[in-house]
Amino acid sequence: MIKIQWFGHSMWKFSISDTEIIVDPFTDIGYPLPKNLTADIVVSTHNHFDHNNFSLIKGNYKKIIEEGDYEYKGIHIKAIQVWHDKNHGLERGKNLLVKIQSEEFSLLHCGDLGHIPDDYTIKQLGKIDMIFIPIGGTYTINAKEAKTVIDLIKPKIVFPMHYKTPAISFDITSLEPFISLFDKNEIYYHHKNVIELSRSELDKYKIIVMNYV
Repeated sequence: MIKIQWFGHSMWKFSISDTEIIVDPFTDIGYPLPKNLTADIVVSTHNHFDHNNFSLIKGNYKKIIEEGDYEYKGIHIKAIQVWHDKNHGLERGKNLLVKIQSEEFSLLHCGDLGHIPDDYTIKQLGKIDMIFIPIGGTYTINAKEAKTVIDLIKPKIVFPMHYKTPAISFDITSLEPFISLFDKNEIYYHHKNVIELSRSELDKYKIIVMNYV
C-alpha cells in the first residue's frame, strides 16, 4: 500500500511502509503552507524557491539535492540529472528526475522537466508504475510534450502537476489542455488531496487528478 498526498504545484508526500518521502516543498506561492510536516527523506529536484523550502519540514531527515543512488530502509531512490529547459540548462539550470523504488511500487517525480528525455535517460529509468509530471508549460514541458514523455515511459498511472490553479498566479496553463489529449473515461477526478493505492489497483486508473486541499 502507498499513501500519496498532493499539496499543490510539484510538492508531494509519499508514505511507503514506514517511510515518508517529501518531494519539492514550496514557499508561499499561493497554496496553503502545511504545518508540522515530518519526513524521513526530503528531495528537491532543483534549487528554485518553489521547490526547495526545506525549512517547511520538521525533524532530522535525509536531504537529497544531487544526482545519485540512495538507499533507506529497503527503498531505493535514483536521481538522474536532466534539464529545466530545452537548452541544456542555459535558461533555467539543472533538474532531477527522481525514481523511488520499493518492493511494490516504482514512482517517478519529474520535477520541472523542461525537455523530452533522450533514449539513454529513458532506459536508465526502467519500469515506472506511477509518474508525477509537469504539464503547464512556460517553465516546464507543456501538455503535448508531457503526453510524449508518458508515451515513452509507459507508466500505469499518471499524476499531472505544475499547472495553473486558482491558488497561483504563475504564467502556466491549466489542466484542460492536458486532459483534452486523453479519452474522458481515462480521467479519474479524485477530489481529495490524499489517495491510498494497493498494487492490485494500478490497473484501475490511467490519469488521476488530485485536489490540493
